[in-house]
Amino acid sequence: MISTRTTNLADTYTINMGNAISYDQKPFDLDLGDKGAIRGLQFDNKSRRYAGIPYALPPTGEHRWRKPRQLPANYTYSDDTGSPFDATQFKAVCPQNAFHVGKAEGGSGTYSEDCLFVNIWTPVGDENREKWPVMLWLHGGWFQMGDPSQEPGMDPTELISTGGLNAIVVAIGYRLNIFGFLAGQDLVAESSGVSGGNFGLWDQRMAAEWVKENISLFGGDPDNITLAGRSAGAYSVEAQMCHEFRNQGPRTSLFRRVFMDSNAIPAQPKSLQDAQLQFDEICKHFNVEDSWPAQQKLAALRKLSVQELVEVIPKLTHHTFRPITDDLFVHSGMMEYLQSKQFADEFKARQYKILIGEVANEETLYSTYNSPTEPTLEALRLQVMNYYAPEVSERAIDCYPLPKSSDLALWKTLFGNIISDGQVRAPSRALVKHLQANSVPIGDIWRYQIAYRLSFIDEAVAPMSFGVSHAMDKPFWNFSISYGPTPSERALMEDWIRILVAFVNNDESYQYGTQTVQEMKVITPAGSIEIQEDERWDELLRIGQIFSGGMP
Repeated sequence: MISTRTTNLADTYTINMGNAISYDQKPFDLDLGDKGAIRGLQFDNKSRRYAGIPYALPPTGEHRWRKPRQLPANYTYSDDTGSPFDATQFKAVCPQNAFHVGKAEGGSGTYSEDCLFVNIWTPVGDENREKWPVMLWLHGGWFQMGDPSQEPGMDPTELISTGGLNAIVVAIGYRLNIFGFLAGQDLVAESSGVSGGNFGLWDQRMAAEWVKENISLFGGDPDNITLAGRSAGAYSVEAQMCHEFRNQGPRTSLFRRVFMDSNAIPAQPKSLQDAQLQFDEICKHFNVEDSWPAQQKLAALRKLSVQELVEVIPKLTHHTFRPITDDLFVHSGMMEYLQSKQFADEFKARQYKILIGEVANEETLYSTYNSPTEPTLEALRLQVMNYYAPEVSERAIDCYPLPKSSDLALWKTLFGNIISDGQVRAPSRALVKHLQANSVPIGDIWRYQIAYRLSFIDEAVAPMSFGVSHAMDKPFWNFSISYGPTPSERALMEDWIRILVAFVNNDESYQYGTQTVQEMKVITPAGSIEIQEDERWDELLRIGQIFSGGMP
């Protein structure tokens, strides 16, 4: 029997479950043909889990800060004796500075640079006869932390079974923070123009390609894949969609639908020149001379231990590592492209649909994470610039009145408002507004907002003053009935999860209910589900224009 009793709601929240669900578990071997065999675990007759399946070669040693490498064509998961690959235990995740990210089960330790793997959950059935839909999941964590659904609260067993999803869920592990998003012109020079950063995005892409090629072996439909993510994962979803649409060559689609939960891309990401400031700061810290050629600089940095790199992050002025504009994965002119008819035409030609939304109080968690430490404009500007290019940061700050006092709490609140509007509310509205304006049918644009705080998210989990903050929607979307919702909350969760079930399964009979792009499906504070007008629509579109560089 396996029993789960605590889980992380967000990077700073921990829930104590009222009613843990226990499963009988037994090993299950899956034959992958020429690729060997893997041994996972079956939980009752509800799901099968295959943990830590590599999709690329390890990005370690000389391959640190390089694009991921495909597995060889003759790669087999069985060992030399023919025994199945052990996929019964979670593996170590990308090194990180995290608050409550739990210790990975099994593996050689909590963290490892050898982190390019997927965790796969399937329904229980005959993999040779089934053709289940697939949902790829990109975890959040500001691109600085997180794991591929290894915290107990993200286990999709109940979602797949009791919740009715009846689909395969693939959670993707990718490189984070300094390991996944170090960037700069030295990296371009050292790689002869092959890469300059965005290694975590390249990882995600390779994982999606692996799934497209291999998921039929697990009973999945490679032509019916939804790409989904929360927070930084949602930002990644949009980046992957843009990359796919702008990719040269035949029009092929890795995905059919996208689910973006609480994030989007508000402005052109920092340039390589902007990112160079961070790269130079790291070099200076480790006594890597500015006069050295790029190859020598990277050779010195690659000799550093994982621990040395993790420990330097909080000591940096430029401490946040994010996607950048490299014109290799993220192209210049992104904002103009997202607003264009060309983007919408690609969306329609590939028969995409989008599910996109937010929680009611996104700002409260953002105000606590890497927010200003002093009540000054300089301190505010410094932290905003860890998200955005300098010119974007100035435009963003100018949208809001500054506090007239030295109360630090007011400056943190302002920071939370700037980042939550900039990262979540404004760009999500801009995205759907331009899709609709360029003739994407409203039936292919599903907007939502969750404004109900479930009763088990009590004061011990997060202050009630947080309201319904960033990531508090996890139990709704993951159908986490093990938390012990009240009977009325259980009914609400059952009603709400029908949205995701219909979306992932492409259920044409399901009527979402919104009639215009200004409308959202909302879980109200009273616990009802209603279609409501977006009260901040015009305001947030104006803010979004300012962030993106357009005129308000």
